[in-house]
Amino acid sequence: MSKISSYNQDTGFGFFAGLNVLPKTTATSTYSYMVDKETIQSFMKEFISLLRTTYSQYYQGDTINLDFHSIPHYGEKSEMDENWVGAKHQRLKSALTLFAQDGESRHLLYANTDIDRVDESNEIVNFVNYWTDVKGIIEQTLVFDSKLTTYDILEDLDTRNIKFITLRRRGKKLIEDANNIPEEDWIKVDLKKRNVNSISSRCMRARSHCHETDLKVRQVIFKDHGRQIPTFLITNNRTVELETLALHYANRWLIENKFSELVDFFNLNALSSPFMIRIYFDVVMTVVADTLYRLLGKGFEEI
Repeated sequence: MSKISSYNQDTGFGFFAGLNVLPKTTATSTYSYMVDKETIQSFMKEFISLLRTTYSQYYQGDTINLDFHSIPHYGEKSEMDENWVGAKHQRLKSALTLFAQDGESRHLLYANTDIDRVDESNEIVNFVNYWTDVKGIIEQTLVFDSKLTTYDILEDLDTRNIKFITLRRRGKKLIEDANNIPEEDWIKVDLKKRNVNSISSRCMRARSHCHETDLKVRQVIFKDHGRQIPTFLITNNRTVELETLALHYANRWLIENKFSELVDFFNLNALSSPFMIRIYFDVVMTVVADTLYRLLGKGFEEI
């Protein structure tokens, strides 16, 4: 927030925001303390709903990528939980944030920062409820890492007919069994990504039962794909083709690229306060800024 002092006399930025100049640091900081979480969530929902109506082509991807991002805080008085911060390769006091991204257009759909570590596995349910309110129905397949939630919640998503693709957690016995599958049982597939040569891989299809739940899923094992250990994808989407299934999960890394953009371009990791309401306000404003910036860039491309 303090970086606004470098720009709040620029009439161009003010014009872009519908003002003569941007608000001063004190005014902006004070305002972000005055709103509550429900107001911020309502604003985000109205903003995304309006954009989806106006620019529907950017919210029609077959998949939605979801992932956590920990925004570190280095202040001594921070009462935040410690979370894993990938950029630092260690656990730090940080604001655990879930982002959701359209898999085709890369536009962000959702963000929530006020997530307690004990409740993080339920956050995907909060997103599902949010996106159902916005769109009325969820026909996209949700794509996320295995650590995002639990098998019990996957079973709940399946009961609600919400499609998902995720990784199965790999135990030693699971890997040994995969390595003992005869070569003739593997199927060769070519994974074709945009502007990239085909990547040859081998896969094995099977039905799987997730222990301690009634969830029955489709499991696909991939090997010879550039990693020493086989990859186990599980999904309740039983119609998607093997190549598409693998590419959908590979494209989940687009949201990692988005995190890098938000950190480098919008200073996402430069927290202005240890208070969650301020952090949540800043995160949602970052989503708004990123979306508007991308729309502005698309406008110039079409001129």
